[in-house]
Amino acid sequence: MVGGMASSDRRRHRDIPRPVAPVAQATNRRPAGEAANARYPRGQRTAILAALIRPPLRRLTSRGPTMADTRDPGPAAAAIVTAADPEPKAALAPEPETPRAVSLADVEAARARIAPHVHRTPLLGSSTLGRMTGTVLGLKAENLQRTGSFKARGALNAVLQLSPEQRARGIVTLSAGNHGQGLAYAAALMGVRCVVFMPENATPTKVEAIKGYGAVARFAPSMETLFAEMEAYRATHGLHFVHPFADPAIVAGQGTVGLEILEDCPDVEAAVVCVGGGGLLAGMALAIKARRPGVRVIGVEPEGAAAVSRSLAAGRPVTLERIETVADGLAAPFAAALTQEVIERHVDEVVLVTDDEIVEAMGLILERTKLLVEPAGAAAVAGLLSGKARVPRGARVVATLSGGNVDRDKLKRLL
Repeated sequence: MVGGMASSDRRRHRDIPRPVAPVAQATNRRPAGEAANARYPRGQRTAILAALIRPPLRRLTSRGPTMADTRDPGPAAAAIVTAADPEPKAALAPEPETPRAVSLADVEAARARIAPHVHRTPLLGSSTLGRMTGTVLGLKAENLQRTGSFKARGALNAVLQLSPEQRARGIVTLSAGNHGQGLAYAAALMGVRCVVFMPENATPTKVEAIKGYGAVARFAPSMETLFAEMEAYRATHGLHFVHPFADPAIVAGQGTVGLEILEDCPDVEAAVVCVGGGGLLAGMALAIKARRPGVRVIGVEPEGAAAVSRSLAAGRPVTLERIETVADGLAAPFAAALTQEVIERHVDEVVLVTDDEIVEAMGLILERTKLLVEPAGAAAVAGLLSGKARVPRGARVVATLSGGNVDRDKLKRLL
């Protein structure tokens, strides 16, 4: 549990993070892009992106916390996606062995499956940030996770469940960096070929980390054009696509963060979670609400990459025409039905924060807790500091520090 510090020593050093419950120690822890615009005009690029999402959001039934699936359609599907026919059935059909729903049991199974390969990250407190936000605040330090973010959880859960045929084919994904690192790490453990498509302006340290795990990094001009480049390559090479957020195994893996929070802070009243594509938010909401329905779950999204908020407003997943945010880890170019349905059902509120609010929170986290997070990792705290993530005064709240992969040059520019 998050609490105040008793001794005079602790008062003098009250902002140094401390565990709020016994937890395991976290230890050990370009080219080609320009062809996309010529090969895929804007309308067709948007149409191809639409192949990942089903237009109308369907309300979940009352049978329990489950989500519909939008898994890999197989290597041939991309060839029949056109502007005139952006959603052919083959492009949306899951592979035969793909599960069509995610449940609390899947999250619990994911925890057992990935436990040997990830850290049980600590839940830390800061009396100063708690005072500034009017809460008893805990910080779930996923910036101390293997590969530097929570993404390793879902990636491992997905790769560990690949069929022998999928492993033989190899895997491909798109990522601003953190999912790519997680997937490259998981693929290296299993001896699986991995290709990660990234925007040309990706954080250099994230690119180097992906290569360091043995994966191949390929590039597209921007996040908006990334899927078109990746999909063409996947169709040509027959790779298995591991979605960065709308994959049942990914969502279940990310949901393990929620289980740990409930165990380490059993009287938590609200969880505040950063939002990119929505995999972490969906997984955590699924786990938390299944066990503790009264806990308030709030998503925090950058104003310049509001795919989830816009999708909720539209009543269907949408694709962004433009992305502009300092939080590259939250710059998902589209939303998906898999995550949007559970967010619509189980998340109490999704709020938007500005880049200035994110950077301010990032600096305060570093100064007050001595924890280095990337901009995406500061978004949840930004929601609390700005007052946009609304919680009762004095509430026991946990905010996610989702990642810490920021290079020194960017850090100098921002802070």
